[in-house]
Amino acid sequence: MRHWIAAVLLGTWFTLALAQDAQPPAPEQLSLDIREAVVRVPATVKDAFNKEISGDVLVTTFRPQGPGPFPLVVMNHGRSTDTRAQAPRQRFEPIARFFVRKGFAVAVPQRLGYGASANAGDPEDNMSCDRPRYQPAGDAAAAQVLVVVAHMRQQPDIDPSRLVVMGQSLGGFTTVATNAAKPDGLVAAINFAGGHGGNPVERPGNPCQAYLLENTFGTWGKTASAPMLWVYVENDKYFNPKNSRAWFDAFVKAGGKAEYKLLAPFGDDGHTLLGRAGDIWQPIVDEFLARHGFTTPGVIAKPAVTGPGKALDAAAVPLISDKTRSETYSKYLAAKPPKAVALGSGGRLGYATGDDALSNALGFCQRRTGVACKLYAVDDDVVWVP
Repeated sequence: MRHWIAAVLLGTWFTLALAQDAQPPAPEQLSLDIREAVVRVPATVKDAFNKEISGDVLVTTFRPQGPGPFPLVVMNHGRSTDTRAQAPRQRFEPIARFFVRKGFAVAVPQRLGYGASANAGDPEDNMSCDRPRYQPAGDAAAAQVLVVVAHMRQQPDIDPSRLVVMGQSLGGFTTVATNAAKPDGLVAAINFAGGHGGNPVERPGNPCQAYLLENTFGTWGKTASAPMLWVYVENDKYFNPKNSRAWFDAFVKAGGKAEYKLLAPFGDDGHTLLGRAGDIWQPIVDEFLARHGFTTPGVIAKPAVTGPGKALDAAAVPLISDKTRSETYSKYLAAKPPKAVALGSGGRLGYATGDDALSNALGFCQRRTGVACKLYAVDDDVVWVP
């Protein structure tokens, strides 16, 4: 496990909680520097038995500074059937920060059937492992994405002609279904480890009736119009490469436009890569989106070194108090690389270790005030420019 990230894996569901000194921010604490806000968007969808389910889609939004108009990315979450009622508000903050750096506004919907809306019904249930009904589940999820997109398009700082949809696990499945619905302005879509009906314990790598998923992706390929990136990992315990490749081939054969990337094994389950390995996936997404007009990088490159090895000199650190220097900066020095530390006015300091350390150090430093910080050091090298 990386030092800065706590990942909770619940079936195909995951949530991300960033922690500094092992204490995650309170749920009500919004990240001011990326203008986090929460809105509710009413939606009505139908489940596999044609029953209507209504409620509010809880949408967490993030925006860059400035008036816009911004392109929009919608980030779709995964699923755990057993724990869907306990699902917290979905944020995907590290992913949101990547897209905000690229100039995007970000919308993260918590779809009907999860969290507070769980009692209203479960429109994404595949009903049965023997006879799963995948397409109605995907269509219901996509319908909610379209409602959220329609709401966001009405905001004056959103560019309705520049939309990207992305998702992980059932969220990737939802992304393919959304592409098939052909929303106006959709420029590109990204499917990370998309699928449905997986069980890593009882059927590792093989979801319920995988051939029916192949049929479903083939059906969606007939109407999908935006170019896609499909990213899977060799040791995905939910959807093995044989299945994901067959689904991709069916989608493309039916007319869908997509490219398939199979990444090397990651950790003990490649299904978790999106939430735990920003340093791996961010350059891939940057390159894909650059080819579709989004050329501003989301990856933070290490700044030029201004003091090789000088991060070890705690007495030289500017802005911070002696207490912060002894109690907090000393912890940074003791941590193993990769790591980064950022400073801001008023003695603010944030540090992070492990994956995507530069982004998270800046986030810890500036999230509560909204005032920008600057990187002071990366590993043991000072990169500070006064």
